[in-house]
Amino acid sequence: MELTPLEVQKQSFNRSFRGFGIDEVRAYLHLVAEELEHLLKEIELLTRENQVMREEIAENSERERILKETLLSAQRVSEEIKTNARKEAELIVKDAELLSEKMISQAMDRVGDLEKAIMDLKIERKSMRNKLKAILETFEQMVELDIEHEANELPITQLHRRLSR
Repeated sequence: MELTPLEVQKQSFNRSFRGFGIDEVRAYLHLVAEELEHLLKEIELLTRENQVMREEIAENSERERILKETLLSAQRVSEEIKTNARKEAELIVKDAELLSEKMISQAMDRVGDLEKAIMDLKIERKSMRNKLKAILETFEQMVELDIEHEANELPITQLHRRLSR
C-alpha cells in the first residue's frame, strides 16, 4: 500500500483516556507528511533522471555499436584497397616485364638485322673491291698493250685477242 502525504495528514485516531496528546500527534503527523512528500518528490525526480540516463545509455550504446560497425567496415575497405593495390602493382610489374622482354627481343632482332646488313655490306665492299681491282688490272693490261702496240705496231686484231685472255 502506498501512503501519500495527504493520507498521513488526514489520518485520525480514536481517542482514549490515556492516549497521546492530539496536538502533538497531529504536529508529528504533519511533519511526517511533509517529509514523506519531500521523499516522494525526490523519488519522482530520481526516477525521471534514471529514465533520462537509461535513454542516454541506450543512445550511447547504439552510437557505440554504429561506431564499431563503421570501424570494422573501414578496416575491411582498407584491407580491400590494400589487396587491390597490391594486385594492381603486381599486374603493372608483370606488364612492364613483358614489355621489357618484348623490347629486348625487338632490340636483339634489330641487332641481328644490323649485323646481317653489316656482313652484307662487307661482302658487297669486298666484291666491289675485287671488281675494281679487276677493272684496274684490265686497264693496266690495256695500257701495257697500248705501250707494246706502239712499240711493235701490232695489228688491232692481235690486240683484241690478247685482251680477251
